[in-house]
Amino acid sequence: MPFSIKSAVPEALTPEIVFLKGSVSLWNYSIPFFTTNVPLVFAEKYFKLFEELPQSDTAEWTLEELFQRDISWDRVDNEILPYLNSPTRPQFFNALTVALMPSHTDSLGGDFGPAVGLPPIPGDGLGAAIGMGGVQIQFYDSDVDQVSGAGKLRWATDRVDAVAVDGQHRLAAIKRFVKEANRERWDGASVPVIFLIADERVGFKTPHAKSDPSRTVSALRSVFIDLNKNAKPVSPSRTILLDDLSIVSVATRSLMGRSLGDTNDAERVPLSLIDWMTDRNKIEDGPFLTTVTLLHEAVRHLLAVPDLQMDEDDNSVSKVERWLDTTLPVEDVGAREEILAQVRQCARLQTRLSWLPDQIKILQQSFEAQWRPHLRSLLREYAPYGELWSYAEGNGLLGPQFVNLYVSQEVMPAKSGQERRKRLEEAAKQHEPGWSMAKRYDQPLAAIDDIKKGGWAYKVVFQRALFRAFINVVRAPEAYSRQTTSRESITEAFVKYLNALHEERLDQVYATIKKEYFWAGSGLSADDTIEFTNAGAERLRAWLEVGFIIQSLGAEAPAFGKIDGDDDKVLTNLSNQLGIEANRPIIRGMQKLAAARDYGDDSDQPERWVKQRYEHLRGVLRDH
Repeated sequence: MPFSIKSAVPEALTPEIVFLKGSVSLWNYSIPFFTTNVPLVFAEKYFKLFEELPQSDTAEWTLEELFQRDISWDRVDNEILPYLNSPTRPQFFNALTVALMPSHTDSLGGDFGPAVGLPPIPGDGLGAAIGMGGVQIQFYDSDVDQVSGAGKLRWATDRVDAVAVDGQHRLAAIKRFVKEANRERWDGASVPVIFLIADERVGFKTPHAKSDPSRTVSALRSVFIDLNKNAKPVSPSRTILLDDLSIVSVATRSLMGRSLGDTNDAERVPLSLIDWMTDRNKIEDGPFLTTVTLLHEAVRHLLAVPDLQMDEDDNSVSKVERWLDTTLPVEDVGAREEILAQVRQCARLQTRLSWLPDQIKILQQSFEAQWRPHLRSLLREYAPYGELWSYAEGNGLLGPQFVNLYVSQEVMPAKSGQERRKRLEEAAKQHEPGWSMAKRYDQPLAAIDDIKKGGWAYKVVFQRALFRAFINVVRAPEAYSRQTTSRESITEAFVKYLNALHEERLDQVYATIKKEYFWAGSGLSADDTIEFTNAGAERLRAWLEVGFIIQSLGAEAPAFGKIDGDDDKVLTNLSNQLGIEANRPIIRGMQKLAAARDYGDDSDQPERWVKQRYEHLRGVLRDH
């Protein structure tokens, strides 16, 4: 039998994909798209990341292209892959946007050129093939080159690259997941896809001249850059409000009123006193006591949920069990076993610790019993917060009207804010004859500004410090008081202490001590401005804890030079907080202040400032 070599090698084709075609045709452009879904294994095999393109390291990429094609592998490995591997979360992805582009071009995009003569896609009802280089499309119910409706497409893998222009991180995670996970984990799963094909034969239009070789390139570039630039991550506050599988977020929401009209809940903080609508994280003006972000930060610090990669071969299960029993104890035996079964399941699967919705509910109930009353008491009974709360309650400001007016006036963009304010005014006047903005909005807002004026309570850095100090105290009361160890009594004592500071006007930003600002070197910088840093919050937190220890010791509070912590938890804690030789936050703040005021490195001025403030606190607090 004679030997012969075939002159033509069959094209390597993808499986055909059923699609539904649409287009975005506005103004001067028409961008055709093809909506479908593909199995995860198809995406892993046939879709490419920018860095996988043959020309990715040699092409002349624009600055925008260079930036947008970059993959954050930390995000893939630490956020998206754990999400795909979680047995407790329902996984779902938005559609990947994939551009079909000719291979081996110098940059993004390019012309497909003439059809390469692929055989027709078999199937009843499919019309004539439309060929664009190595891409082949056929529509149903058409014997002509119809470019609308449903159909099938495929492409030659050596002539066409299918590149994710939106969803690169999702695709990167899918590729890792399919390669690393057992087949039964992903077999049968699919992902939605929108294909973009920049070719006039399927309806692509651009205002660029046909003689312009970059006409398709520039359009695809613009789509690519805009998709990535205009994609906005979910805001921190919205994540807290929507996440039902994070115990920290769920517990935070359980502190907050259920609605703006829910004003009499004795277990929650009225929703109108919490800024949950913006991410400004600012409370020094406006009607808010706190923000959802600050509450979430406090609850995260309080719960300290173990962030563990679980494994049966280490002690992660016992760590979580100890955390559960000390932080969120579950008294019901069956419910506790359900929680622990989930912990063991995570260990068997070697995934990060996670919870199912019913288990989150169990943990939420524990938080509400163990911790919620005390956090609410802090915000209700500390005098500056209580004054605003009572004023709002007494003047009918806890409902939706006042806070919505504030948002329309102070937060929303001018035009949309004015429109909303007008609607709110009209509704208010219909409901309440004689209603006016001056009486029902301007005057109350001015009164609230007066309540907030001058105090630390409505500075974010101080509230952050206040939450931290309070949580440290209620988590370990024996380190702060010899008399009160229950959470109820230690909360009452802490609030009493804060109100003593308030009576002595020591919770004023510019409280003075011997012609010196008391908070210089802690919450105030050398130039007397507020230091809104984590270091500033930590120095304020340390002084708040020192003051509470002094008040709890009363007449037994030792002079500065006689603090001896041997065999006494409270005095040991006091000594550690002051930490002259241990370089703790209080002394570091004073050293920073001394350096700014040109004291030498060997000066004892920082220690003298610490002593001065300690003795002042001892003088005013031990008799309260």
